[in-house]
Amino acid sequence: ILFSCLSLFYSCVYSFCTLLFRNKMTSSSSEEPSWNSCHPERYEELLEVAVAGVKKQFAEYWDASKPLDVFASDPVGFRLRCKFLVDGNDEFDDCNSDDESDITPTESNNLRHGGWHQQSIYPIDSYPIAAPIIQKAMSSIASYINTNRPLRVRLRGIQYLSTLSGDILITLVYEKRSLGAVWAKHADRMSQQLGYDFLASTKNVTRQVGARQRNFVSETLTGPKGTPLHYRQVAGNFSNPNGKMAELTLKWLDTCAQEVDGSTTDLLELYCGGGNHTIAMSQCYRRVLGVEINRKLVAVAHHNLSINDATNAFVLRAPSGDFCGSMLRHERWLLNIKKYVTNSAPSEGDVAGISDFNKRQFDRLSPEEQESGTAVFDFGAVIVDPPRAGLDEVTCKLISRYKIISYISCNPEALLRDLGRLSSTHEVTRMAVFDHFPYSGHLECGAFLVKKS
Repeated sequence: ILFSCLSLFYSCVYSFCTLLFRNKMTSSSSEEPSWNSCHPERYEELLEVAVAGVKKQFAEYWDASKPLDVFASDPVGFRLRCKFLVDGNDEFDDCNSDDESDITPTESNNLRHGGWHQQSIYPIDSYPIAAPIIQKAMSSIASYINTNRPLRVRLRGIQYLSTLSGDILITLVYEKRSLGAVWAKHADRMSQQLGYDFLASTKNVTRQVGARQRNFVSETLTGPKGTPLHYRQVAGNFSNPNGKMAELTLKWLDTCAQEVDGSTTDLLELYCGGGNHTIAMSQCYRRVLGVEINRKLVAVAHHNLSINDATNAFVLRAPSGDFCGSMLRHERWLLNIKKYVTNSAPSEGDVAGISDFNKRQFDRLSPEEQESGTAVFDFGAVIVDPPRAGLDEVTCKLISRYKIISYISCNPEALLRDLGRLSSTHEVTRMAVFDHFPYSGHLECGAFLVKKS
């Protein structure tokens, strides 16, 4: 009798705990994921809270009574890059990809965009933080692919890359399937009917679909001097997801540049990416040298320098630590122009255009530099925009040489650590926050440091 009573008791406890756990899981799974959060009516309030947090975090280096340069985002429609998983597509994994029969949509197999949340795909019907051009494309793409079997088999994700100037490129991500003639016929038809260019990727194979047969979008930003700046942004490479913040960052860097005589000062830019800052800063300094480790981004930077005719700007491919270690042994940097031109030649694209641009770069050198074939850089300012890890000690040691440092950081904790390394030689005279990711609680920071007397 005692054993039976104990068994009944444990059974009741187990059932109660199981029910409680399931209720908890059900309620939590219905919670909105942070990446889908959008509350325009609370935007200013949330930004104010985040700014207060930055002031508190950097109290050691920035007097909280001083105002920060706060750059707010648009509350909706600000995101130019979006990557989604596909929900409702599991039942088509084993279908024949060459079967051209239409799919009859049901509630369970209706194709929807989504994102990963609590061990499963969280479906979304709208994404208001995305740029309007992406929101429009999301609806038309989902509707078209929903009934199209060849395009839908083993489709795992849809990615969007757009620009402020209205360009867009869409990537369809497949898992372990061929993109044969039947798929190509339907993809071409979709491109013609919807008016979009596409990429499709599977098993390290990429196909380009559309009238322009491309893997990039073209962006035009307003530079700090009011002039248009043109950029190529390649799918799969880094580009700023918030275009307005990119423009405001350029304006802030221009303000920082006014602390020195730019006509006689050379700028070193580390982690220059595709040349987003490099091109704008070429209007502020005598000469600019950008350094970037990513081979594809360096190729994009050379193209962007060319289309903007930034003949006083150069971009090298090198790890920041290696470049800085070499630079520590010299007072100035000597750039072998012949070697630079050889390395900057594109493997594809407008070879003649780059060649003509390199000639104009050479013509802009001094007679002595032209004769020696070497461009001489005497840096007085530096811009760093490192990844989340921040700066290594070698890089910090080098940049502590220069009069002004403009530091753009995507990780406030790394910036805080690096300010500690630089505090013996420099003081922070300006700080900024850039709200690249509204509603996330994360702010990018800018710190402007001036060498102590």
